[in-house]
Parts: sequence; structure tokens; C-alpha cells
Amino acid sequence: MLKSSVQSRLLQTLPDDRPITAIQIVEDCTQCPKGFYPISKTYDQDSDADLGEKSIFKTGAARYLCLSKTEGLPNFALREILLLAEKTLPPKGYSLLNRTADSQQRPWKKRQLAYQLVNLKELKTAITDIIVCNRLKKAPAGFNFAGEINGVTICYKMGNVESGSQTNHSPPDRPPKASPGSNRVYPPLGNDDDYEILRPGPGYVPPGPIRPAPKPPGPAFPGLQHQTSTHTLGSSHAGLEGVPFVVNPRFLTNNAPSDIRAPKLRAKTMQQILKEYDYPFTVERQLQ
Repeated sequence: MLKSSVQSRLLQTLPDDRPITAIQIVEDCTQCPKGFYPISKTYDQDSDADLGEKSIFKTGAARYLCLSKTEGLPNFALREILLLAEKTLPPKGYSLLNRTADSQQRPWKKRQLAYQLVNLKELKTAITDIIVCNRLKKAPAGFNFAGEINGVTICYKMGNVESGSQTNHSPPDRPPKASPGSNRVYPPLGNDDDYEILRPGPGYVPPGPIRPAPKPPGPAFPGLQHQTSTHTLGSSHAGLEGVPFVVNPRFLTNNAPSDIRAPKLRAKTMQQILKEYDYPFTVERQLQ
């Protein structure tokens, strides 16, 4: 209880104008679903915000509202909540909280809580905060009145929603991939990289070379000037410009020195070859 109370107070102290994306009811405020936080204290008296049914003779099980700004349907937010009588049908497009999230019990016997979720693209304002008041019977400044249940008042606060905005439980879209023929400064990244593709802005001029490219080298070997026009790659690859593709003159027949002779190969019989390269595989068979 203490941990939830401290968490609730911190969340109320820190400014958070994000829209509420999901709402639940629990019997034990320490058992809120993951991603939810409870309304455990009243707004006006800082007392227990229990919404459970109470009477002179009997006190029922506790009921607490739990809110989330990260869970629920992606890109949907809470636009309105209503407290209805027991058998009143909710308006079209509204849903009912008819079970507690932790104990799966009916929340109340004589009251119902209805809520409406709407896509953020269709919203200009959404509920950003819900409070429970013990003594106040009308909404405080900046809040709207939702209704009264078991002697306490529920109010909610509205906030602006940017058009097309997304809740933070949906990751932001990556920038669109550039087409193959587009002018890009950097090459495209793989699907698993979380980096943006940088593109040049209007008026961007690619930087020129700091110094002029070196002149192509001369012939690699004297007497072979007629072969220097043969390169390994085309002229589009400036890094290898001028590199000749020639054969070392030592291996040319007409320029080979007389002292270069090919080694003589000794012929071997099949028995000699088998004896020289025979291997019994004894170690490998022992390891099996």
C-alpha cells in the first residue's frame, strides 16, 4: 500500500499531459496490471480513494481505479467516462468496466462505469487525468464531473491532443526508405539498425576534392610502353587509374634469361605414391 501511495503521489506531482489510454478497476490497489497505476488517495482530502460499497452494517470489498498512459489499444485514448445506474445501457460507442482486473468480481451492484476510447487521429482533446473527491460534490476548477458513486465523486481533466500523434507504447515510425535513384549522402542501413537515413537538404552541393588527383603512373617496365594502356578497371574507378595489367617480363619467352629453367619432375609408380601418402586413420577410429 505504501509503495503504491508513493508512486501515485509522484505521478500526480510530475507534469504528465499525455492522454489516458486504458482504465481498469481492482480490488487491491497493489495488484494493478502491468503498466497501470492506482488512484489510491482522494484529491481533496488525501484520504483513501476506495470506491467500494459501504453501509452502516457492512463494508464491502474495496474498489480502486487504475489508469495507464502506455497500455491498451495502440493509438487510442480515453475521451469520456460516465457513471450510470445499474440497468442503464451505455451510449453507442461506450464500453463497461464489468469486472475487477485482479479478482474478476463485479465492481458494484447498483452502479456502472462506462468509458469511450477513440482513435487519436479523430481527437482534438482527450482525458489526461482522473481524480476522486471525498467531500467535493462538483468538479474542481479545470475538471469535468463524471458522476458520484458510494458517496465519492469522480472527475476528469481534458487536454489537447496533437493531430495524428501516437501514444508512447507504439514505437515511432522510421523515416521512409529512399528510392534507388534518389540522391543520398549515406548508403541505406539494414532493417535491424536504429539509425536514420540522412538526406541532403535543398541547395546542398557535394564537397569537391581537397587536392587534385595524382597523375597516372608511367609504364611499370621499360620497353613495354605499348602495354600501358591496358588497365585492370575502367576509368570510372579513379582510385586504380593508371594501374597497368601486364605480365612480368621474366616470364615472357622472348625476354627470359637463359639461367631460368623449369624443374625436372620425377615420375613415380602407383606403389610409390601409395606408400608415400598412405595414412591408416587409427586415431580417428579409436575416437568413435
